[in-house]
Amino acid sequence: MFIYFEEVCKIERDAKIIMDWRNDNETLKMSYHSTPKEFSSFYKEYCQDYFNEIDLIPVFANYKGERVGFVRFKKYLDKEISGKAADISINIRPDKRRLGLGTEIIKKSCEHLFNRGFDTTVAEIRQNNISSIRAFEKAGFVYIGQEIKKIEDIDEEIPIFKYYRKKHINLNKSQNKVYIIAEAGSNWRSGTGQRDLKMAKALIDAAVDAGADAVKFQTYKGDTVYVSNAGDCDYLSESGISNSINEIFDDLSMPYEMIPKLAEYCKNNNIHFMSTPFSVADAEAVDPYVERHKLASYEITHSRLIEFMAKTNKPLFLSTGCATIEDIEWAVYYYYKNGGRDITLMQCTAKYPAPISSLNLNVIPQLQRHFNVPVGLSDHSRDPMIGPMGAVALGVSVIEKHFTLNNKLPGPDHSFAITPDELKLMVKTIRNMEQALGNNEKKINEEEFELYDFAQRAIQAVKHINIGELLIEGDNIDILRSGKQKRGIHPKWLDEIEGKSAKRDISIGDGIEIGDW
Repeated sequence: MFIYFEEVCKIERDAKIIMDWRNDNETLKMSYHSTPKEFSSFYKEYCQDYFNEIDLIPVFANYKGERVGFVRFKKYLDKEISGKAADISINIRPDKRRLGLGTEIIKKSCEHLFNRGFDTTVAEIRQNNISSIRAFEKAGFVYIGQEIKKIEDIDEEIPIFKYYRKKHINLNKSQNKVYIIAEAGSNWRSGTGQRDLKMAKALIDAAVDAGADAVKFQTYKGDTVYVSNAGDCDYLSESGISNSINEIFDDLSMPYEMIPKLAEYCKNNNIHFMSTPFSVADAEAVDPYVERHKLASYEITHSRLIEFMAKTNKPLFLSTGCATIEDIEWAVYYYYKNGGRDITLMQCTAKYPAPISSLNLNVIPQLQRHFNVPVGLSDHSRDPMIGPMGAVALGVSVIEKHFTLNNKLPGPDHSFAITPDELKLMVKTIRNMEQALGNNEKKINEEEFELYDFAQRAIQAVKHINIGELLIEGDNIDILRSGKQKRGIHPKWLDEIEGKSAKRDISIGDGIEIGDW
C-alpha cells in the first residue's frame, strides 16, 4: 500500500473530520476518553495542544486519493528509553477499518519520525484494544511492559501495554559499509600455550591484512556446554575426528588469560576484538574487552546468557542457525525484556560446511521486515563469494565468515574455513559491491549528465522559427534528441505550447524553453 501523509491544518474543517472519526462508537470504546467530544471544547483543545511541536505536526494518512486515517505525535520521555522518542496514536476512518490500513499507517508513521531525527517510536495501548495491539506488532513494535495510566482530566486509571520500535542502527554508519567479521573460532588452537598465542596473533594479522573490521574467537569451558556423557558428534566423526564432543571442547577451550592479550594485540593493530562466550562465566571474562557481543546459534535458548548480554548495554549479534521464527521471537523478546536495545540477527545455516543450497538467503528480507532490526549473514559454506555477495545485495549490515591459515591443519573448523587470500578477495569484493549498490535515491548520476543533455528527448525546433510564428508539433517543433544543441523542455509541455506564438526568434535545432511562447 502506498500511504501518503499530508499535514493537518489548524482550521475548523480538519478539526471536525478528526472529531467525527474519534466520536465513532468503536473508537470511543478503545480510547482513554469514552465520552463523545463537543466541537466547541474539542476545537479549543485541538488548537492549543495538537500543534505545539514543529517537528510533530499531526497528519492525515491518504490512500488512493482518500483520507483514511489520522496520526497524532507527541514527545515521549522515559528514563528507560535512550535517544529522542515520540508517542504515536492513530484513528482509522470508521468505514476504512479492517482493510490492513492500520499497520501500513503505523509503519509510515515510524518512517516519518525517523526522518525527523527521532530514534524511537512508542505506543501506549489499552489492554482491551486487541486490534491495535495486533496492528502495532505487525508493524514491528516490541512489547516492553505494562502499567496503570492515570488520566487526570477524568480521574480514571486505565491498564495499558507499552510497545516501542527503534530506528535501525548501522554499526558502521560513519563509513556506510558492511561490518565484516573474520571468524577465527577455534582455529587458534595449535598445541601448547605459546604456539596457541602465536597462531592466534597470526590469524589476527591475516584478518587485518584482508581489511576485516573485526576478528572473532570463541571462549568456552567444556564442562559448561554439554552434559558430561554427551558422546561423539556424527558430522565430526564423518570427517575423521573420533573424540567425544566433551573431549573436543576441553581441548579447544580458550584460557581466560589469553583474552586480554588478544584484545590488546587487536587494539594495537586497529581491528576490533570479539569472542563468542558460551556461558555467563565466559561472557564475564570477555565483556571488558569487547565493544559488541555475539550469541551463537545453539545458545538462542540460553536465557541466563541472554540476560547477561542484555544488561551490558552493548550491541548483540544473534545467530539463528537451527532456529524457528518462534525461537527467534522469544530470544529477541527476552533480550528486550531484560534491557537489551541494539540487536542484529544473523541468518545462519548450522552445517559445517553448509551446502550452498542450504544458505536460504531469501529469509534475510523476511527477518528484516518481521523484526525491524538489522540482519547479517554468518556463512558456514566453503565458497568465499556466493553467500556474502548475495547477502550484501539483499541488504545485510554484517558478514561473518570462518577463516584459517591452512585448510589442512588439524581441528574441526579448518576444513570449511576460507584462506587468507580468499578472505582478502571476499572483503575487496564486498567493498566493490557496496559501491555498485549505491543508495536508495533514484536520480541522475554525475556520470550521466553528459548523455542526459545530449541524448534525452525534449522539444526542439526542427526549422527556424520567427518571432510571432505559431508553434506546431510536426511542423516547426518536435520531440528529438538535442545532441550538441541547447536542450529544450520536457515533452509534457507540448499540449500547453501547441498553437502558441513564439516570443523570440528560435534557430533550427534549438530547444524550446519556458517563456518562449
